[in-house]
Amino acid sequence: MMFDLRPYILLLWKRRWFLAVNFALVCAVSVMVAWFVAKQEFCSQATFLPPAAAPSSMLSMSANPLMGLLAGDEPGDNIDAVFESKALKRRIIEAFNLYDNYKLYKSPNKFEQAVKRMQKQVMLSSALKGKGIGMSKTISYSVQCYHTSPDTALMMAEYVFACLDSAMIDISINKASRNREFIEAQFIASRDKLDSLQDAFKEFQVAHKAFDITEQMKMTLQVYADVKSAAVMNDLRLMALQREFRGGSHEITAAQNEKRVLERKLAELEQKEDYSVMPSLNLSSELMPKYTNLYRALEVQNQVNLLLVRELEQARLQEARDVSPLMLIDPPYLAEYKARPKRAPMALAITIGYMCALVLIIVGNALLKEFINSGWLTEKPEN
Repeated sequence: MMFDLRPYILLLWKRRWFLAVNFALVCAVSVMVAWFVAKQEFCSQATFLPPAAAPSSMLSMSANPLMGLLAGDEPGDNIDAVFESKALKRRIIEAFNLYDNYKLYKSPNKFEQAVKRMQKQVMLSSALKGKGIGMSKTISYSVQCYHTSPDTALMMAEYVFACLDSAMIDISINKASRNREFIEAQFIASRDKLDSLQDAFKEFQVAHKAFDITEQMKMTLQVYADVKSAAVMNDLRLMALQREFRGGSHEITAAQNEKRVLERKLAELEQKEDYSVMPSLNLSSELMPKYTNLYRALEVQNQVNLLLVRELEQARLQEARDVSPLMLIDPPYLAEYKARPKRAPMALAITIGYMCALVLIIVGNALLKEFINSGWLTEKPEN
């Protein structure tokens, strides 16, 4: 069963003159409110770029390049946090005596109420640009300050930007200071480790006479090759002498003695256990891995130390950098025309709202009379 609207339309038509008079009155009242009663507010705006991305450090580079995208740590993320901080709100309220402006001096919770009202007077907006895969990048920020006085609106915009700028400088310096302290601690630890490795390497060299094991092995192999060559030549000479002289001779005896000397020298070069500048082949095979490990650890630690030195110098320069990280591209100016309220939309909203309420009252009153006349409200329940 559909609801019949014709009786109510007919009712409104009968009350048309009443509605027309009210419409004229509310139009006049809304015009007076929008043009003469509502406070006119002027707007002053400052637009600035977010801080530029800091130069990437070798210590902070991630192995996975997607982690930097998913982390969402844009350089301007701190601006929103600073602007929404209670400390900044309190500075603005006290600087422009907004308690008196909002008439909140006798309020028990005047600060929180002033903050709520100030949200409509001092605002921060951002311009975004898409980066793909559902992400965006902030390309600029704007501070809008509204006030009934254009001079005060201008001073508020300048003051809010100055507070943001000062807070961002402090944040930048504090971050750089903590980064410098961390890198400095790592550098001290790396330097101590490098010193201990150098001492251990020096002790190993002195104790084992392994000053340059590669060159020392080359010397040993060269000497071994020379002795081996001499031994081979002596054996050939001995064999020739034995074929020539069937009996004994002093040349054969001398060759045999030289053979024993060369064999002892070869055995010494192969199996000598004493550490010397020319280590034996057996000792060389044992010393080479130890020497290589110590030398490699020393070189790696030296490279780490050099990297930390560069990072420490960069951190010190960043800490000393006290220039503004915010770039003002559109400074605030003295407004010449009011920014709000919009008079025509305000008058239209008042008129439409009043007329809708009046129609609902007329229709509701008619419905109530119908229910009363039908006896629905006076019927008693059966026992």
